[in-house]
Amino acid sequence: MSDFGDRFDTLLFSSPKILSSTLLHSDDKEVAYTVNTVRVGRQKATTTLLEYVDTAEGGAHGQQVQVGTIDWRAKTFEVGLGGGERRKVHDLYTKRGTFSSSRYWSWFDQDEYKVKYSAETEHTWTLFSYSGQAIATLTSRVQRIIGASSLPTIRILSNIQSDDERRFIILVLLYSETKRLESITERPLSMVGDLLS
Repeated sequence: MSDFGDRFDTLLFSSPKILSSTLLHSDDKEVAYTVNTVRVGRQKATTTLLEYVDTAEGGAHGQQVQVGTIDWRAKTFEVGLGGGERRKVHDLYTKRGTFSSSRYWSWFDQDEYKVKYSAETEHTWTLFSYSGQAIATLTSRVQRIIGASSLPTIRILSNIQSDDERRFIILVLLYSETKRLESITERPLSMVGDLLS
């Protein structure tokens, strides 16, 4: 599933720190989104997704505006231009079955996404549509002893027309990877912290 071809837009993180990074289009290296995280002490308070919006005629890039937020303390997601709609994580997310590693997310009433992590496929979160089609992935940073370590990458199906749906998908993937990294107890806390900050 690593070769998505032209059907997917690829966004490259500029650093291994997924909560404080820039997402670049793979083809032209233009900034697609910026991810900023505000901390209070050592705790994450909010992670904000910023996007350039067209403000001038002719489609020129204007300024970056807030299009999504994860409030880690209040346990909410907010999606939409300049703030948008806010919902509690427990209203968006479910886990079914005792032994299932899949998570189910839904922002839109008619859509439900299944999100599953697989270490066997290069440490990748895959987000599936209700019909089972892979529509997005987040591949974690992979540290290698020999050869270059890879930076995280997001791939999103190109034909997703709703900007808010794309933003929600990115937030779900960021949330899922962050929670996975936080749950790893075998690694030193400093290593997990370096990846998240």
